[in-house]
Amino acid sequence: MYIFLIKLFINFFNILPESLALKIGRGLGLFWFYIIRFRRKLVIANLKKSFKEEKNENEIYKVAKDNFVHYGTCMAEFLRLPKESKEKLKDKIKVKNLDNAKKALLKGKGLMVLVGHYGNWDYLSTGQALYNVGAHIITRQATNKTVNLYWQKIREDKGVKFLPDSNSIFSILRLLKKNEVIGIAFDQHVGGHQGIKTKFFGLPCYTMRAPTLIAMKTGTPIVIAYNYRDENYCHQIEVSEEIPLDILDDPEETIRTNTQKYNDLIEAFIRKHPSQWTWIHHRWKP
Repeated sequence: MYIFLIKLFINFFNILPESLALKIGRGLGLFWFYIIRFRRKLVIANLKKSFKEEKNENEIYKVAKDNFVHYGTCMAEFLRLPKESKEKLKDKIKVKNLDNAKKALLKGKGLMVLVGHYGNWDYLSTGQALYNVGAHIITRQATNKTVNLYWQKIREDKGVKFLPDSNSIFSILRLLKKNEVIGIAFDQHVGGHQGIKTKFFGLPCYTMRAPTLIAMKTGTPIVIAYNYRDENYCHQIEVSEEIPLDILDDPEETIRTNTQKYNDLIEAFIRKHPSQWTWIHHRWKP
């Protein structure tokens, strides 16, 4: 049933002109915002505490509305993805400073690419495959197994390679030893022993410690890949320079200091494009 509905939506969005398909996607986002309202309060609350001294109520409301329009647009773009050719995708996905990743790989210790859930992250993962980066993306599974398999297949058909988000440490280390690239979504809550207390938008949060810990143990360089959709619906990806690892006397403080640095860099990017981040996520859990 789920597969039938997904195929139906894919076929529907692909028989339409692209401009109309995206317009419908934006409309669905507005329908979610005004009518369904699922997690609308959470988005507005997250925006208020993140921009409490920078944006007034009207500005917060507009960013929240644009945020839901963004989700609807992402859905329309994703549903059109299976039938997009490589040539057309290259017109839609542009990568800047890819040489920063290639330079880091010259060290021969692999590369960790930290990313956030900004822009259309499915286009971000597709873009790295399109430009032959060959990253293995650590991804969470969708709750519904049928939906998850089809969702994953759509991306795999575009050359994206995945690793599960649990019990993958040995696979990650083997790949890094082979000088491979690992893509890590870094902007979500990670609690328990896997997380470390940091700040994000000046608010206490828990962030995954694994990238810094791996870098400390293996010397693997880290870069951040940023992604946003511009006014022409082109997806702009930019790869940062290698981020130096600060080594302190206390290993725990080394992890905290560097993890905070990554948070700060991602936060700075989100501030430039606030409507294109996943404010529906419970980022600031106790």
